[in-house]
Amino acid sequence: MYNEKNILLIHGFNGIPKIFYYFQKELEAQGYKVIIPKFPVREEININAYFKIFDIYRNMMNEDLIVVAHSIGNPMFIKYICKNNINIGLYISLAGFAEPFHVEGKDVLNQVVKPLKITDEEKERNVNLIKEKYSIYSDNDHIVPFNILEKYTSVVDSKPVFISGIGHMGKKIGLEELPEVIKIIQESNYKKI
Repeated sequence: MYNEKNILLIHGFNGIPKIFYYFQKELEAQGYKVIIPKFPVREEININAYFKIFDIYRNMMNEDLIVVAHSIGNPMFIKYICKNNINIGLYISLAGFAEPFHVEGKDVLNQVVKPLKITDEEKERNVNLIKEKYSIYSDNDHIVPFNILEKYTSVVDSKPVFISGIGHMGKKIGLEELPEVIKIIQESNYKKI
């Protein structure tokens, strides 16, 4: 049964990052129901494949839902709620981007991000669909260029949260905890709006 304390975690290219299990442990201890779907990874990723997984959780997507998305999960989430006109309470982006980029030697990743540009229409629509938004990004992300990470905050009209030294928040940096996300959720005003 879905309730008003649902948190949906959306992973990116390489699957579920360690910090998602940290979020799950911390937030379930506070009474939240944390859902971590398994989305397609690497060459299996495409918009339709992600959307099929989102469809499974469609009945929990409402103004009470909290969403935390990592990397590719961000444009996929924005595209889905815009296509389906879904209102969300709180959204926290980790290493989010709204336009394609190129990483030398990562051909599969480069192909996957090509169609993930957030359109002007999606930019306009998401502003009204999500009550409260935060974008967490870092200065040493080895995947998404810094200017694109920075730009994402204005594309989705979110509050920027810059944290130095946490990279792309995945396997390479070895990040296992990100208490800033827990703090944002605890201090959020989205239910009071």
